[in-house]
Amino acid sequence: MCLLSDGPVTSQARWSSSLSLLAVHLTTMPQVAIHRHAAYYAPARHSPLAQLGAQWLGRCAQSRRAMRQPDFPTISPETLHARTAAAARYGWHATMKAPFALKPGTHMDAIPRAFTSLAQSKKALTLPPLTLRNMGDYLALVPNAPSSALQELAFDCVRTLHPLAEPLSDQQLVQRRLTRLTASQDAMLLQWSYPFVGEEFQWHMTLTGSLSGLMDGELQALREAALQWFRPVLNQAVELDAICWFVEPVAGGDLYEAQRFALAQA
Repeated sequence: MCLLSDGPVTSQARWSSSLSLLAVHLTTMPQVAIHRHAAYYAPARHSPLAQLGAQWLGRCAQSRRAMRQPDFPTISPETLHARTAAAARYGWHATMKAPFALKPGTHMDAIPRAFTSLAQSKKALTLPPLTLRNMGDYLALVPNAPSSALQELAFDCVRTLHPLAEPLSDQQLVQRRLTRLTASQDAMLLQWSYPFVGEEFQWHMTLTGSLSGLMDGELQALREAALQWFRPVLNQAVELDAICWFVEPVAGGDLYEAQRFALAQA
């Protein structure tokens, strides 16, 4: 199953056609279901930011193909693969609405309808230039200045898609609270099933999994490699011109881009 489209989706006919392919697949293979859905920003597939990110992770979530990771004299290929594997599973992206399971009884076509409505009502944004940052125990690219328009867009993604999401179970709430949360983050978790929403949201493009336990020299080598690799796109503004529907076909499986929804031109 592949719904990938290189061009932006701007009409009901386009997403209906893609959705029909998905419906046929699920009809002919009834034992298969989509585990989770998400709203991500993913740069256009052939852009420098997309190509550099996919190669760094060793996987393109748009073509669903493995890619050879770059070579660095200070990091072994095995180490780079191990440190990026967790991020690679989710694909090169920035989260707008975190992965969620579809609420029982909700038809699949409600998702592209929601994306289409959102995209038609929101304008494309130019984000502040990207910089490399330590986000807790992992590396990520983040805007070097706040953007109220970006915060608003991300919250609108959450508000639009959350009614389609299955509520978290008590066990899932317990699991998410294993990470120490502030009172504000816990309130967001209860209301939106994710703690980093609204004022707690930080747009970022994840480069690694957890780096906890790394020696200082290893961490520095990884930072220097990331700075070297992403130098062509650092300190440059980012055009956020589409919201992407990503899917996780099975629990623990690789997420991939199912469809792109172009935002209105500013």
